[in-house]
Order: sequence, then structure tokens, then C-alpha cells
Amino acid sequence: MQGKHTETKKKKKKKKITIKKATEKTNNPRNSITKRANIKMSRRSNDPTKSLRFLQISKLMRTFKPVTVNGSPARSIIKEVKDKETAEPDYFKCYKNHARLSYLQKYLLEFIKHQPDASIYLSLIIKPSDPEFPYDLEKLKINLTIPSKFPEEKSQRPRIVVLNDEIPRGFAVNIEIGFGRIVDIAQGIIKDNEIELVDGIGLTSMILTLDKYLELFLKQEKKDTIKFVKTKKKPEKSKPQQQTPKTKPKPKAELKQQQQEKPKPRITPQMREYRKKLIDEMCFKLEDSVRLFRDENYKVTIPVLQKSVPDLWKKNGSIDLMLHIPESYPVLPLNVTFKNNFNENLVVRLCKQDQFEMVKIIKTYKAYERNISANVREYDFGSDSLLVILNWLTNNLDKFIKDQDSFKEQVSLSKSIPAC
Repeated sequence: MQGKHTETKKKKKKKKITIKKATEKTNNPRNSITKRANIKMSRRSNDPTKSLRFLQISKLMRTFKPVTVNGSPARSIIKEVKDKETAEPDYFKCYKNHARLSYLQKYLLEFIKHQPDASIYLSLIIKPSDPEFPYDLEKLKINLTIPSKFPEEKSQRPRIVVLNDEIPRGFAVNIEIGFGRIVDIAQGIIKDNEIELVDGIGLTSMILTLDKYLELFLKQEKKDTIKFVKTKKKPEKSKPQQQTPKTKPKPKAELKQQQQEKPKPRITPQMREYRKKLIDEMCFKLEDSVRLFRDENYKVTIPVLQKSVPDLWKKNGSIDLMLHIPESYPVLPLNVTFKNNFNENLVVRLCKQDQFEMVKIIKTYKAYERNISANVREYDFGSDSLLVILNWLTNNLDKFIKDQDSFKEQVSLSKSIPAC
């Protein structure tokens, strides 16, 4: 009896050991799966082509080809990337599946790599897909802002600005608010029985949903909006003249210091959005004729249309201008200059006179440059639109090259320069 009892104990002990081992075996695969998943996630986070931000923007750019990216025409960006690849064939090979990446994707990866905290701006054209769309709107033009931490952080919300001139601002605001409503639904902030997301919750889904419910947003009551108005200083009343002691002129260094100490205008989000809208409108219409140089400077090529403009510009067929658009534009004025050495290069290339004559010709053209800069700065175009300003300048170039006194005299005689 005792022997049997001992035998059964051993069996039970063995059974326990077997069960323990079996449990360890069943646990091990789970552990290995978790480890593999963690390794995969860490690899994914190190691979910029797998980041959610890159994937969502890439999908959006495939669905809606952008007109501009960060203020530069998409065509110009594609050309720059092509040139980079030609000059340095191995440059983009650091990215996984580099051969499959489009030129815009390569630009996007470089931008995210070098400016990880910067927002990305896309200008898009949306053709209303509803065949029974009741409004006379062929294309909706928008600028989409994608914050740097989107989509990981819910506080980082994409937003749009409507660029169509033919849509009154009050209705454009309704579309922008409607898009904000779509973002709220996509991020799970609100539930909405009226709006159903199209194809997921990403950026492409948001824009497709905007297209689907465009009629809903347009038929809402027009929102009241604030209009930017330039204020002119009232002339000061004449005061009785008092004898004041003559003061010595201030040294240049002191004057320069005082100029630097002038307070800059406070830039509000509305001002920033308004400026962005004006720039995107210009890029939309002029396409390859506009190129962002750096910060607030754009190179714009305008055609030479009149017969009465300087000969070298006529022979060249166009001129290259540099537009400095201050961050606080239109509170601070636009500054128009010429591209560095533009006229000097024209003189060297097109003039056959001797060196002494060429120097005189260059001086003449430099005077034209100064006159255009001064006259554009002083003239009231009646609009903040960069496109309107460039159009007027193009059609009246022969008038803007005159010295300031002659220009003012002509303007006062005609009251306004006719836009040809």
C-alpha cells in the first residue's frame, strides 16, 4: 500500500512538471510575437517613409495633385528634385524604396527631415464631384495647413483657407468652419449625425468629405466677416510756429539704431492667413512664373507687353522681379526690386557698344529699377492682391519706370492708371 501511494505521488509530481513545461511553451510564442512587434514598431518609427504624417500627406497628394507646396509651384519643386538627382544620383538612396518614391514625396521627406517642427502648406483644387451640384462653382481652391505634430497630437489640427475670389468671404468662412467640423469628427472629438466621413479618418478622407458636403456648407447663412482697411493719417492742424533751437543732425549710427527700435506690427493669425491667401492666389495664377527664394522673397517673371518700354527688356521679352512680402503684409507695404544683376547681364549679353557706353546704359537701367521700386511702394493700387499689383505693373511698365515726380504728375492728370 505504501509503495502504491509513493508511486501515485511521483506520477502527480511528474504531471505537475509536465503542466508547468507546457505552460512555459504556450507563453513563449506570445513573448516572441510581442518582441517582434516591438522591434517592427521601433524600425517603423526610424523609417520616415512609414511615419503617419508622411503616409497621409503622400496619399492626399496622389488623390489631389497640389498646385503649390509650401508656397512653391509643384512643377518647380519637381524640377528641383530632378536636377538634384541628376547632380547627385545617390542622394535619395538613404530612403527605403527610394525608386518608388515620387519627386514630391522625395521633397516632402527632405522637408520633414530638415524642418520637423514646420507646418506644411498645400494648395489644392477640388472639382465638386456631385453631378447635381447646384452652385455655379467649377473648382474649389483651398490652402491646407498641416501642423508638424499631426496626426499624433489631436491639438494639432489641419485647417483650410478658401482662395476663390468668386465666393463671398462670408460663405468661404462657412466652408472653412465646415472643414473644422469634419476634423472634429475624424479626431473623435464630436459625433455628428449629419456628416459621415468618406473612406477612413485621414487627410484624404477629410478632403473627400469636404467635397461630399460642400453644398451643405454653402447653403448655410452667410457669416459676418471683418474686412482689412488701410487707414490714412489725418492731416495735422496747423499750429502756430514757435522758434525752436536748431539741433545738430544725428549721426547715422544713431539714426540706424532708432530705425531698428521701431516696434514691428503685431501679427495676428487672421493677418497670417490673409497674407497666405494672397500669396497662394498669385502662385495659382502665375504657376511657373513664381518661385520662392527664401523667407519672404519671391522671384516673379512678368512679360513685357508695351512698345514704349526700354529696348533691352523688349528684346528679352520679360523681366525678373523680386517681391519682398513682409510677414505683416498688407500692414507693411510690398517691396519690388529686380533680381540681382538682371539688367547688368542683359546689357553684357545684348549690347554691342564699347565698355564706356555699356556703363552708361547700366546706370540708366539701374535708375529704372529704383523708379519702379519707389513708384510701386507709393502708388495706391486699390487692392492688396499681389496678382492685381503685378497685373497693373505689367500693363503699365512704361509709366512705372519714370522718375517719381513725372509718375505722380501723370497719375494726378489721369487720376488713375488704366489697366490695359
